Amino acid sequence: MLRQAAALIDADRCQHLLDHPAVELRKPLIRYPSRVRVAVYTRVSDDQEGRGLAVGRQEQDCRALAGLRGWDVAYVACDNSVSAYKTNIIRPEFERMMVDLEAGLINGIVAYDLDRLARQPVDLERAIKLYDNRPGVFATVQGDIDLGSADGRTLARVMVAFANKSSMDMSRRQSRKQRQLAEQGMYGGGGKRAYGFDDDRVTVRPAEAKIIQEAANRVLAGESLSSICRSFNERGIATTSTVPWRRNTLRGLLLAPRIAGLRIYHGALVLSDDGQPVKARWKPIIDPGTWEAVRETLTDPTRTISRGRDSKYLLSGLLRCPCSSKMFGVYIRGARKYRCHQDWGCGRTVRMAAPLDEHITELVLRYLEREAVQVDREPADNALDLQITESERSLAALINEWNEGRMSDAVFFAAQAKKETSLTALRRQRAKGRRSHAPTGPGVREIWANSNLSQRRAILSEVLVGVKVLAKPNSAPKKFLPEYYVPRWREGD
Repeated sequence: MLRQAAALIDADRCQHLLDHPAVELRKPLIRYPSRVRVAVYTRVSDDQEGRGLAVGRQEQDCRALAGLRGWDVAYVACDNSVSAYKTNIIRPEFERMMVDLEAGLINGIVAYDLDRLARQPVDLERAIKLYDNRPGVFATVQGDIDLGSADGRTLARVMVAFANKSSMDMSRRQSRKQRQLAEQGMYGGGGKRAYGFDDDRVTVRPAEAKIIQEAANRVLAGESLSSICRSFNERGIATTSTVPWRRNTLRGLLLAPRIAGLRIYHGALVLSDDGQPVKARWKPIIDPGTWEAVRETLTDPTRTISRGRDSKYLLSGLLRCPCSSKMFGVYIRGARKYRCHQDWGCGRTVRMAAPLDEHITELVLRYLEREAVQVDREPADNALDLQITESERSLAALINEWNEGRMSDAVFFAAQAKKETSLTALRRQRAKGRRSHAPTGPGVREIWANSNLSQRRAILSEVLVGVKVLAKPNSAPKKFLPEYYVPRWREGD
């Protein structure tokens, strides 16, 4: 009883002293569990070998430091090959660690060095704010920094500022180096192996080059990317990452100038002083003219081949309802049909797919059998190539006049815009001429029989603008009547 009374008296006396205005209160001490739990953070910007050796060494040293301090390592947050300088990159493990620190799941961080944790001031300020709201421990192998004190924060800010400037200087030097390599047509280094090339990024792999050439020819023949990817996957053709072929993967591969032996920098073709594209030091897989045709085909907004998922219906999108809206394939009550959708049309017209497909197919095959075999387009191509070459020379001469100071900016930019527009139109015309055309002559039916659905739709799109579906009167029989379907041919286009 006496001890309890004495304790109460001491408590009242202490509270009286604490309430005195002359006493400056300190921040309350954080009472951690019996052992402090920390996260070890490791990071390198570029692990070219992909073996994680650098982050492994960092982890080993950080664990040793935590052991000397008597701290328990809750987990290791590792961002391998992740930049802390680039602001558009999210570091997943760094973000996870920040969330855990804010929630109190960990009591601090151990890193090899401060620049492993932050190279942008904004990231450091985030950590400082967390330590301000929930004080904890922070240590680096290279030296302690107390983020809970004013001096420690100032020192950390200075160190991160210098690390940021170092990264900025390095980025500027690397950017200039990459630009110079691109102008010389050389490989810039880094990155994963591109499909079609060996590990050195410049030696062409013959087997993969044939796949690229096949894909380019099939695109020029009008086949959809989804159809090509499906056939590649069925044949067991692997990508560089062994994942199945997807439409965007194939599209990016075919649009890459490297397969045509051209160099790009920051997503744009590198041009020489005379305005010509810089040729790479490696052999092209497809010639620049064919690549240009593939690019124009894939980026053509009027292309009728379905984008994304392949259509499962032959005439989907080619049929025109009496209300003038497009009709698409649907599966209704166990039957394949074409319907005008109510969201963009009348929603009332529905036709059976099977007899309509057979009818339009027969009309198209007869039409193609009557057509003469395609004439040799080489003379026309040669004439167009000469026009393009002359246009390129004229543009190069204009650029040279401006570089030499013999032409004002106003005159140059106006003339340059006109010449580039004309040159682009000529290249598109050449690209369109290099696309494969619908087969004609006696062998059409055999080609049709050996074609897949996407290839058949490409043939139809080559010869048909569409098929007009006429409204049937109520008195008309319910059987299929071919006179209510009028094909619109592309003759004269």
